[in-house]
Amino acid sequence: MNIRQRTLGALGLLAALLLADPLRAERLVTDMTGRQVKIPDEVRRVYAVGHCIPMVGAVAPDKLANNFRLNETAKRFLSPQFYEGKVVPGVNSRMLSDEELVKLAPDLVIMEAMPGAAERADRLSARLQAPVLLIDQNMHSYKPAFAFLGGVLQRPEQGRALADFVAAHLDPIEEKARSIPADKRVRVYYAEGPDGLSTNPAGSSHTQLLDFVGGLNVAQVVNLPDEGMSSVSLEQLYLWQPDLILTWTPAADQLTTWKAVVESPLWQPVNAVKGGKVLQIPWIPFSWFDRPPGSNRILGAFWLARTLYPEVFPLDLTSLTREYFRLFYHQEISAAEVSYLLGLSTPQAAARR
Repeated sequence: MNIRQRTLGALGLLAALLLADPLRAERLVTDMTGRQVKIPDEVRRVYAVGHCIPMVGAVAPDKLANNFRLNETAKRFLSPQFYEGKVVPGVNSRMLSDEELVKLAPDLVIMEAMPGAAERADRLSARLQAPVLLIDQNMHSYKPAFAFLGGVLQRPEQGRALADFVAAHLDPIEEKARSIPADKRVRVYYAEGPDGLSTNPAGSSHTQLLDFVGGLNVAQVVNLPDEGMSSVSLEQLYLWQPDLILTWTPAADQLTTWKAVVESPLWQPVNAVKGGKVLQIPWIPFSWFDRPPGSNRILGAFWLARTLYPEVFPLDLTSLTREYFRLFYHQEISAAEVSYLLGLSTPQAAARR
């Protein structure tokens, strides 16, 4: 076969592949903000922006093109479909670079609906030459969000299963939480940042889980327009006197924030510290409370409700956690592994075991 024949054959094959490629066919969908967007008939590769990663992975981990940079412990608790072959941010970076975004080559982008998101979605769509859909990650919107993603990603049965789990196990928590009298609500401070002196107030997406389960956020600070962390002082903590402190830091496995709160003599005048009521938020494989404030909070709702109000919420955490991991992370875990995960919230007790 001469060069001309080989070239014509290759061109013919390419033409056949292009004509047969279902990605060339499109469908019109309406996203969760009412935007009408044309997307491929068959979605194969999804760029989930930030907070959307756990939710997209719950519906279709094989179609997820990217993920956070995960350590080996986190990977143990996820299906390999969540992390194998995914594009991740560079070391010491939380966001994908322009070069990494180009490597993604997604045929669909899923982004969180928030103020100004429509304009950002249009800009991102033009930049990546890919359609962008907005989803609502408010905790009250998980059922329609999973149903929507199930349809978009051609996994309707999985979307329904996730929505049914929310209806059966998450919705009753909020209903019961509403009945907790104001004077019986646990007063909580959410300690963020390496020194614990950053936080988010009630009404922020970053603390919605606390509001959801009936906790009282003591932080009397302004919810910043971009919902970033607000700085507070120890003097304010002395006045607020929370019953319980929840700690979070990106370096959760190093217990940076928890140690800063528990080990500093300057925190000892705070009753929660003095009384040993400082908890590290479980963080494997993603934080159970916030950052990202995504569907990973569903698991955190069981843990936090049971922690704050054990008599109101006598939940079987072992059973719920195992079911959650199976359904949302596509990974079977044992009762012993659940005990390990739950034990992360009490580092002192874990150290004694």
